[in-house]
Amino acid sequence: MSSRPYQQLDSTDQAIVDALRRDGRRAYRDIARDLGVSESMVRKRCKRLLESGWMRILAISDPLALGVPVLATTYAKVRPSALDTVTDRLARHDAVRYVGIGIGAHNLVVESLHASSAELHAFLQEALGIDGILSSETMQVVQIKKSVWDWEIRTEDDPQAAPAAYADAAAGAEPSPAPATPRRSRP
Repeated sequence: MSSRPYQQLDSTDQAIVDALRRDGRRAYRDIARDLGVSESMVRKRCKRLLESGWMRILAISDPLALGVPVLATTYAKVRPSALDTVTDRLARHDAVRYVGIGIGAHNLVVESLHASSAELHAFLQEALGIDGILSSETMQVVQIKKSVWDWEIRTEDDPQAAPAAYADAAAGAEPSPAPATPRRSRP
């Protein structure tokens, strides 16, 4: 593995993302002090990372704990020639919070939020009853045991570094989701 696994980010960018991944409200001056660079450099780098879409700072919540009545995960098999059309259409749907393309028996995964089982049913009929979807299987999620939306950027210097959430879990502590998330490639 290269010492720069994400070629778009240099080591300073990686360190800034990692610091904000652990605490998205951390002051730029504190990050600058830890990295031995100026606060203005950290501010400019953060602005560039945010504007380019490589990083977003957000709160991560559990929709079920917040009272969303129905959370559903659907796995579907989509005709390969229709995959981009289907995923683009699903990604625009208001109920959909995640669309992923995969390899295997199912090449599409969709997570969606609904006000009721009837609304979920209507969504499945409308959004998944389109040409190109060969089959689908939906499950209603009733409890979330773990939801990690961040990761550490591993380097050649520390290829075995465990993400902080795993270290927290191993120590018996509750994992604390961090609000800074480097951009993932999604269709």
